[in-house]
Amino acid sequence: MSSLPKQGLLASYWIPKVGIGNPLQWVTVPISEYAKYRLPNRMPQTNVVFLFNATFTGTPQNFKPPYISIPDGLLQQMTLQPGQNQTNVQRLQSLGIKVLLSVLGYNTNGQPGMGWDGIPASQSAKFAQWMKTEIIDKYGLDGIDIDNEFSELPPNPQAFMNTVGYLRSSLPGSLLTKALWQDQNYFLLPVSPSLPNSGKYLARLLDFGCTMSYGSGTAAQKQIVQGYHDLQANGSWVGMNWQQLCIGVQAGPPQVGWMTNIQEVYELSQWVVQPQSPTKTIPPILGMMLFTFSQDIQQWTHWPQNSPAYKYPNPGDHEWQLTIIKGMYGLQEESLNSAANPA
Repeated sequence: MSSLPKQGLLASYWIPKVGIGNPLQWVTVPISEYAKYRLPNRMPQTNVVFLFNATFTGTPQNFKPPYISIPDGLLQQMTLQPGQNQTNVQRLQSLGIKVLLSVLGYNTNGQPGMGWDGIPASQSAKFAQWMKTEIIDKYGLDGIDIDNEFSELPPNPQAFMNTVGYLRSSLPGSLLTKALWQDQNYFLLPVSPSLPNSGKYLARLLDFGCTMSYGSGTAAQKQIVQGYHDLQANGSWVGMNWQQLCIGVQAGPPQVGWMTNIQEVYELSQWVVQPQSPTKTIPPILGMMLFTFSQDIQQWTHWPQNSPAYKYPNPGDHEWQLTIIKGMYGLQEESLNSAANPA
């Protein structure tokens, strides 16, 4: 994870379109907008962008290339468009931002589809190599984000771990991250013998992970981080290092229960960088994650949504991101305002 900060990291997800309110209105927040938001030293406020979301294809019984499907809105960011001499992803990378593809499962009307738990042993090595050649190398991405959700498949931690062992082996120079959500059991068993990374536990195969318990409250968020660190298996510590952990928050109106209140965002952003003390048993952790940059607009976060005075673009947009930066870096409002729109 060289060239990424060891503290005060900001990761965020980007989605091509935001569907807002009822009646539904669709808004696109260009990925290039990341470049507008800088620290006072002119470096980008965001360190890692997760492109959300690619999904698996096929089923466990019929799993073959192409193993994943990438939405057109993401492909447009990863490939040259008319009049461009570099892709939108390359533009972000030229600023020092790492760009990863987030891959998650799918289901059909609640019926099992395909996901990280379903990759058969006969395809794990081929899948990992395909991800290298057809995703990382082809599009010049910095890594893969594992989001083990939505497939409705029965949990299969061993199959998952064996796939991750192959993937880590195939991507030695790439970032490998994970969305952390109801998955602590996956951290408790190692990769099977005789496979790449045999005997290694999940925490040792990841660069970092981001919690996704957005509306649970400040105290619960801290406890979740503690839980991922403290994991034990067979009498040994197998948890995440403190510097592998980010707290995830979700931008949205307070009337929606799973969103993260803006005051909570500020409190958590201050907390992640605070040194260990008699009143804080956890040392500084890696940073924060925002879900999503695209939804961090007042047309989405204000209530009622789609209110005429809060349509995107709006000077008050990206309040959640700016609050995170303010908390982690101790910046004043005037510093944020001057940094948001560089000349």
